[in-house]
Amino acid sequence: MLKDKIINLFKDAIKKALDAGELGQLTEVPNEIDLDKCKNPDHGDRAISIAMKLARDAKMAPIKIAEAIVKYLDYKSIGSVTVVPPGFINIIFDWNCLEGSLVEIHREKENFGYFDKTKKEKNKILVEYVSANPTGNLHLGHGRQAALGSALASLLDWAGYDVFSEFYINDAGVQIEKLSASAKAAIQIQEGVIPESEYPEEAYPLESMLDVLKPEVYSEKLQAELDSDSNLKTKVDYKTLDAELAGKIAKDLFIDLQTKVLGDMEVRFDNWFSEKENLHQEKDNKVTEICKILEDNGNLYDQDSALWFKAKHYGDERDRVIQKSQGVYTYLAADIAYHKNKFDRGFDKLINIWGGDHHGQEPGIRGAIKAINYDPDLLELIFIQMVSLQKDGVEVKMSKRKGDIVNVDELLEEVGNDALRFFLIDSQANNRMVFDLELAKKQDKDNPVYYIQYAHARAASILRNLSSAKINIETKEEEAPELSEAELQDLEKTIFTKPNEILQAFSGESVDEDSLQTIRTLILELIEFPNVIEDAAEIRAPYKVSVYLKNLASLFHQFYNENRIIGVSEELMKARLSIALASKTVIANALRLLGISAPEKM
Repeated sequence: MLKDKIINLFKDAIKKALDAGELGQLTEVPNEIDLDKCKNPDHGDRAISIAMKLARDAKMAPIKIAEAIVKYLDYKSIGSVTVVPPGFINIIFDWNCLEGSLVEIHREKENFGYFDKTKKEKNKILVEYVSANPTGNLHLGHGRQAALGSALASLLDWAGYDVFSEFYINDAGVQIEKLSASAKAAIQIQEGVIPESEYPEEAYPLESMLDVLKPEVYSEKLQAELDSDSNLKTKVDYKTLDAELAGKIAKDLFIDLQTKVLGDMEVRFDNWFSEKENLHQEKDNKVTEICKILEDNGNLYDQDSALWFKAKHYGDERDRVIQKSQGVYTYLAADIAYHKNKFDRGFDKLINIWGGDHHGQEPGIRGAIKAINYDPDLLELIFIQMVSLQKDGVEVKMSKRKGDIVNVDELLEEVGNDALRFFLIDSQANNRMVFDLELAKKQDKDNPVYYIQYAHARAASILRNLSSAKINIETKEEEAPELSEAELQDLEKTIFTKPNEILQAFSGESVDEDSLQTIRTLILELIEFPNVIEDAAEIRAPYKVSVYLKNLASLFHQFYNENRIIGVSEELMKARLSIALASKTVIANALRLLGISAPEKM
């Protein structure tokens, strides 16, 4: 990677300057050296600001430090450098350097931008996201968590971390009791046992129950459950239907529905963690165990027949109930047990993606982690804010029946997965976002994901046009393609495997200055992709990749419009084709990282 090469050159130069005694009181080479884009392109392609950071230890003016570093810098292998006040070292890459970076893209292909996992210490990360209750369909808020969570997991994977993704199934507690009562009543209504007017007011919406509890589905599942519990073949009696059994069937069906919707969004998990099966076992109950740990280390007390965690002692605004007076454990109790389970599985970092309405739970869970002698700093919490749906600038209701909830599956039908994912990813998690329904459905340059995918399709079309036969408009006869299939393969091989001074064609051809600047800017953006991944992963911001893609697509379209590839000299064709194919590779890689398709034709 070019960045690594440049940083190593600077470290070598600093070491030589140190050995020569030209860096004042500085005693060692710094571990970190930042390489940034120049804010003003007229100043150069990249800038190094290490001189300012070393000034304090060296007891020297930054500009003197920069001059000493440049004196020993092998900059001829990358281009030219200038030192500017107060101590920046600006780099301008030459064509040889840019050419080498293009060759790296062609060599790495689908792996360009992918970091080596063996180079990161303590890189095992668990990302938990969505984790909707198994009591209904997934709404648009869940969809945003799904898109951002899966994109973040992918981003961290590309950045060299060992990533494990998990969905936490909240299948214990009062919400499951409520589901059981709701499911029983919904089934009995469909079987004519009770009228619809007797459906419990406090139950989950009847419409959502009827969505999954179809007679042809629940009757078969209930009969199978009955047969598995008895050797006698007895028919289901809907009048005496067991609520817990009805709830189990409903829970499984809702999990199946959520799995399908998430799959349609290209979201898949390494593990679905059941609260009931993993934390509330009859033997070795992990929630009871966590309460015992908190009690033994003096962090619990009894008040009004309830157990309280001393959360205020750990920075929360008040103490929190762990077990209610009726003996029911609270969500916090299970959450503490779940996080202990995560740490015990050996993860170096835990990342939870939660809805913005859970913000108040952060002090409690952090305090509890500390109270059971784990490091709360190893837990990162990312809060996803709400999404509103708009059409023609007006907020709209999307649901076909309920009128107030936007379900992910309905939106997928309207705009497709690519637009849905891109729009949900393309903003900071902690910002409220507006999903523009009409824009997401557009098939033109106004729609950013369409514009990006069209750039990829345009690049792919170049190869097809080079090797496809054409019809002469005047004679109506078929003409031979620009290149035969064999010639095209040889050309690709040359571009992909041999530098061969490909980009030198630009200095020997009558290429205007504006076009040359467009080409340089595009190449510089292409080679920035690994840095975007690294930086975005560091701050947990997948939207940085979508922003990068929008800029890259714009630069490619400009390049495509200004630079003919077919019908020019062979040298110039090679040079321009090399850039086009590198663009195709990087766009495809970035889209794949975000879980979005890269079509060959549009």
